[in-house]
Amino acid sequence: MNWILAHADEPTLRSAADYVGSPMYEVISEHQFAFIVTLTLLAVVFIVRKLANRGNAWASRLVGPYDTLKSANRFLFWMLLVAGTIHIALLPGHEPSIWSVGYLLVGSAELYLAKQVWAETLHKRHAKLVLWASLIGYTVTGLAGVVPDQIGLGTKLVELAALGVLMQPAPGGRLRRTMSTAGIVSLVVIVGFGAWVGAFSGEGGHHLGETAGPGTLIPQGEDREPTAHEIEEAQLLYEATRDATRKYEDPAVAAADGYDVGNIFGLDYHAPNAAYQSDGRILDPLRPENLIYAVGPDGPVLVGVMYEAEELGKPGPAVGGPLTVWHGHDHICFSLTPPALAGLTSPFGVCPAGSITMPITGEMLHVFVLPEAPDRFGHLEEDWLTAYLNGDPLPEVYEEASDS
Repeated sequence: MNWILAHADEPTLRSAADYVGSPMYEVISEHQFAFIVTLTLLAVVFIVRKLANRGNAWASRLVGPYDTLKSANRFLFWMLLVAGTIHIALLPGHEPSIWSVGYLLVGSAELYLAKQVWAETLHKRHAKLVLWASLIGYTVTGLAGVVPDQIGLGTKLVELAALGVLMQPAPGGRLRRTMSTAGIVSLVVIVGFGAWVGAFSGEGGHHLGETAGPGTLIPQGEDREPTAHEIEEAQLLYEATRDATRKYEDPAVAAADGYDVGNIFGLDYHAPNAAYQSDGRILDPLRPENLIYAVGPDGPVLVGVMYEAEELGKPGPAVGGPLTVWHGHDHICFSLTPPALAGLTSPFGVCPAGSITMPITGEMLHVFVLPEAPDRFGHLEEDWLTAYLNGDPLPEVYEEASDS
């Protein structure tokens, strides 16, 4: 079967704007108003400062108290003002909930603290309590499954900076300095951990309309029911892939055909074939670009394949319509010494030391050949795959899916 001609009407190229990525790396629509308000605030302040510099009496009276503040207090004032403004501006984008109450309380408290800094009447202990409560509260939302975005993470960084100023110990006292530093570092780790948990608590799927997991890009669009023809084409693709790759259940055969299976480990080992990745053939069951293995109690198990499109931005032939949605990746960290994947860009926008962030990848499609696989063309959950490899009862939700 000619899989490419089956979808010849696909657009020729996709740009980065045609994909939906993890909310952790974006500003979600509910928070865009807060982003605009913050930029407007900064613009207004810039204008007021310009007017004061030109001798405007009103503007000079307004900025006069600020100019008398010490540099540390000026910084603290800005951090509290920005964080409080963002929290209040988040309210219009959310339905009333316990989170909205939290935004209102924390935002109001931070704005009040900023006013106290301005008037030089700040009680540091009160300010520390407010910031600790906001940061721990954000961590709890992540642990509860709320996916973070750049506005939320940016606000936490602002609050961490403000807390760092407040926790500077008095001169002398090595223990106090050590405890202050350890407290800030620990809080950064705690907030980052909560953000990671929240990011991976989303749907993490590969189908249209689902929430993309960290590092995953899904084409924009809404999910729909597949047509009878698309169901038939998807079934044919699955069967052709399963039959053509059955021989690779033996990694030695895969190695003989050029797949890199020298060090299979974990539950998601992708064994590439360099020759097939640049042969000009797309979605060919006889020449899949990657084999996917998982290590079970009895050794490596062939889980499926990953087809790759060679040209960046070129949509893969989705022969099964919404059943066979191709996806890409971004925010992937790549180690230079030795050359290898090193992970994902962290919630705070950095990669592990010695690695760099890779740009957007080409599109790819998983086809899982395990007969019981609940989602043949999407994503296999780790708990399902672990149960399958160990011969344990499969999670109920997946048993239902695989029976359908």
